[in-house]
Amino acid sequence: MKVTIDLDKCIMAGECVYNHPWLFEFNDDNQASVKVAVLTTDEQQLGARQAREVCPSGAIRLADD
Repeated sequence: MKVTIDLDKCIMAGECVYNHPWLFEFNDDNQASVKVAVLTTDEQQLGARQAREVCPSGAIRLADD
């Protein structure tokens, strides 16, 4: 599974960063970015799904390989 952030939709609420700091971070431009793009474990995939659910703008995308 891969996780990405649609920066055109992202409103920088930071829910992904605050709730899943091992997966997301703010970059030098204060935009949310993904630390681990390819999720290989069930725990990682669950965290990404949870982050997608709490994202107020729906900017988090998940894709299966």
